[in-house]
Amino acid sequence: GYSQNKEISYETSDTNTLSQFKKEGFVRNNWYAGASYQSRKGFFTRRFYSVTYTYVRVNDSILDPKYNPYYFNSKNPSQGIIDLAYSFSYSNIDHINYPLSGKSYAFTILKRGLGLKGGTNMLYFDGVYNKYMSHFNNRLNSSIQLFAKLKLPFDQPYFNQRALGYGELYLRGLEYYVIDGVASAVAKYTVKKKLLSFKVRVPLNISVLPNIPFTFFAKTYADVGYSYIKKQFDTKLNNRLLYTGGFGIDILTVYGIIINLEYSFNQLGKNGIFLHGKGGF
Repeated sequence: GYSQNKEISYETSDTNTLSQFKKEGFVRNNWYAGASYQSRKGFFTRRFYSVTYTYVRVNDSILDPKYNPYYFNSKNPSQGIIDLAYSFSYSNIDHINYPLSGKSYAFTILKRGLGLKGGTNMLYFDGVYNKYMSHFNNRLNSSIQLFAKLKLPFDQPYFNQRALGYGELYLRGLEYYVIDGVASAVAKYTVKKKLLSFKVRVPLNISVLPNIPFTFFAKTYADVGYSYIKKQFDTKLNNRLLYTGGFGIDILTVYGIIINLEYSFNQLGKNGIFLHGKGGF
């Protein structure tokens, strides 16, 4: 793969937003090559093995004291990075996109770089555990989700510091913030109840899709999290207990497509409506 960027994030501000670097032309050039192998000896378990080489070069100015000299923990604006990774996952749940019963867990071990410290060298661990439960003859459902990340040594460059607020790992109610860290954890608890389910007939005569199903769940939830980072990179949301909560509606429709409409609040005294979507494939 190969990519170029005209704008990249070079720093996380004190208020946990991303600072952008932009200049004439491309400010980052990146290419990578990798190979992976997947083993599935049982119905519920999978193992993944991968090796990847990445070459990345950023604009020299990003490493200036004016911007972020800790971006790579190196004065060299170009880096060749080798990643060796192993992952294990177990999944025994009733629905891959919207589980209501069962459990799943997974962990990953990744070694970045061939050295032990300095530059972009890192030993990375992460783990996730999910438990989904039914109560009162399936009239009520609940779930507990636990996530954790650890990066060693703690003296990591900005390039390796992403933690909460990136991708799918965030606290509901803090979607607009990014929280970097070298040791992070999140716990989520959700209670939900099915409200109604119905089908809408497709007006066109399509044999493979005669109806579009809709199922609605009402829910309430609470999240807690923590992300540790060294004092020199400390921000408003680092090194403190984070907590959020809220309520919402989940809508399930054709091909496992899920729409989450949530009203969340956080310890900053801010609240709002958040819309999330997930495809079925």
